[in-house]
Amino acid sequence: MIRKLKAGKYIVTVEFIEIPGTNRYYIKFPYNKKLIDEIKVLEGAKWHGYDEKPKKLWSIPLTPRNKFQLNFLDVNCSNPYIMYDLPLVDFSTTRPLYTHQIEMCRFALTRHYCIFACEMGTGKTLSAIEVIEHAKKDGILDNQILYVGPKSGVKAVGRELVKWNAKFDLRLITYEGLVKEIKFWSNSDIIPRIVIFDECSKLKTPTAQRSKAALELANMVREFWKEKGYVILMSGTPAPKSPVDWWHQAEVACPGFLREGNIHKFKARLCIIEERESLAGGRFPHIVTWMDDEHKCAICGQLKEHNNHQLFITKEAGEFLGETKMTQALQRIEKPLSEEQLKSLAQDHNEIQNLQYINSNYHPFKASRNEIKYLYERLKGLVLVKFKQDCLDLPDKQYEIIKVKPSPEILRAAKIIKTKSTRTITALTLLRELSDGFQYEFNEDGKETCPVCHGSGITKIKIPKSLVNTQAPLDIKVEDFTEETITCELCGGDKVIPHMSRVANVLNESPKDSAFIELLDDHEDVGRFVVWGGFTGTIDRLVNICHQYSWATLRVDGRGYFGTSSTGETLDSDELLDAMDNSHPRRQELLDKYPQLCFVGHPEAGGMALTLTASPTALYYSNSFKGESRMQSEDRIHRMGMDKNRGARIIDLIHLSTDQLILDNLKQKRKLQNLSMGELSEALEKEERVI
Repeated sequence: MIRKLKAGKYIVTVEFIEIPGTNRYYIKFPYNKKLIDEIKVLEGAKWHGYDEKPKKLWSIPLTPRNKFQLNFLDVNCSNPYIMYDLPLVDFSTTRPLYTHQIEMCRFALTRHYCIFACEMGTGKTLSAIEVIEHAKKDGILDNQILYVGPKSGVKAVGRELVKWNAKFDLRLITYEGLVKEIKFWSNSDIIPRIVIFDECSKLKTPTAQRSKAALELANMVREFWKEKGYVILMSGTPAPKSPVDWWHQAEVACPGFLREGNIHKFKARLCIIEERESLAGGRFPHIVTWMDDEHKCAICGQLKEHNNHQLFITKEAGEFLGETKMTQALQRIEKPLSEEQLKSLAQDHNEIQNLQYINSNYHPFKASRNEIKYLYERLKGLVLVKFKQDCLDLPDKQYEIIKVKPSPEILRAAKIIKTKSTRTITALTLLRELSDGFQYEFNEDGKETCPVCHGSGITKIKIPKSLVNTQAPLDIKVEDFTEETITCELCGGDKVIPHMSRVANVLNESPKDSAFIELLDDHEDVGRFVVWGGFTGTIDRLVNICHQYSWATLRVDGRGYFGTSSTGETLDSDELLDAMDNSHPRRQELLDKYPQLCFVGHPEAGGMALTLTASPTALYYSNSFKGESRMQSEDRIHRMGMDKNRGARIIDLIHLSTDQLILDNLKQKRKLQNLSMGELSEALEKEERVI
């Protein structure tokens, strides 16, 4: 097969030869530097040398990504990017929608394969419902609609379908369920025509099983349904930690849209990376700086005024060289000193080691581009970005800090922990527990079968024959190993090991408790409150306090949803979730039924997909380490349907210094989140009101 590919201002004739039994093709073409650069970025491209010089010989797999890129280069193919430049189609809504929600619907109905990178609370789920109902007019069946999301998201969407009286049925599945489904997929299974990936930030890691499963499913939709299919990714935090997280999300939506063939090439474009040695041995890539400022050097990432761009000789080296030679060096050298230049400068001296004082890191400043800002431009057409402040007339979140004074006993315990802990992470965890008024303790409460030997008391290990046979070859292969039976190292041959249970030992009343109780009292007239805790032990403590003060609770801690009355009776968790939604049609009825209801959750378990707008306040009794979970959980109360008059208060309790340390760390992650989502200038941080 012959194709004509664009290579800069040239058009190169390229021959494609299928490799029998594979989905790979040899490609042959005369030498062309521009075309080689294009071939190199293709996924899985390999160079096989020359074929009848000067023809280059490469091979590539015909993956969806490579097909997209080759169609872009082929002069005889229509531009695959054109569908992402088309004007948005018009459509009539079946429900009252905000202007930005209508734009979401038009965007999805035009692009078909796209990403909603819209801030939490902008109404992505309702927009998706509208898109599905409109698309069903083309004959899409209910069994061809699939929603994939985290466990909490699946539960929330099921409630949203009922709340908005959706005119269709769809299949709900978690990301874990998707992995299993793809693993056992058969040709007889129905390929869905519409797939919604909610909280798609979970697909940011290309090597994760759920990311691979999502990509495989999306590719099946594209291959089978082509322009009649839909793959829509939705996330309020598309890149919670770094801009690199965009790559695989874009790959699931449209493989090949981003030119870089893998995430490592993508990362290398967005930041300066250097190899560093690890303490355990070996080397690892370290990010020096993100390319987020055009005033940074493209080589080192430093500003022009940095010493890397200043050719200088220290006073000691100057005295060694002499004033004349030092002046000559500064005037003539425009790059790092070569060995010959060093010898020339020191020709009258027997020792040249003192020349190390010359700035060996010097290189001329090379102008760069703000790749982070440009990334936002590159993603236009594929990604729709919406911020609440631009779409909704919502009051700003009001951040507050309540500082409580630790008791002398707590300070003494903290000092002991700092002194006796050998690892930083251990000390930090213990201090966080102490701040929340408990300490985890592990106790033996029985025996369990050894998980290594499975109750046999022995295990088999493979050892190289070279250890038992000195004549064995040095180049060891699989067949060069032999098995040896040994006593199980974990149980020592006892076949069982101790079973350890974790118990939260409650300490004396934490000063945080009084602040929490006072806030509960302040919200008696509202009847709703949200509190987040960073540990299961913390959540236990908070639930008990709520019950003592006659508040029912809805607990979400990663093990499920548990509704409990103040007297210990089990309540319907779905109904309690409805009661926490200020815009629910049964709002007043549920308020009368549950006059005092507190949502108690862990940010990583209940921080996504839920609507908790009935409470005007979210209290962070303690935080987890994840910046994404913090940002998501904050927006559970700050979204459409909230009481604008009451506003949204975000309160942090600070007890020990570790609480402030974690909070400061989360703020830094928030800054990068704003940067990676394409904000051209970061807003000034709001002043926090210290009480």
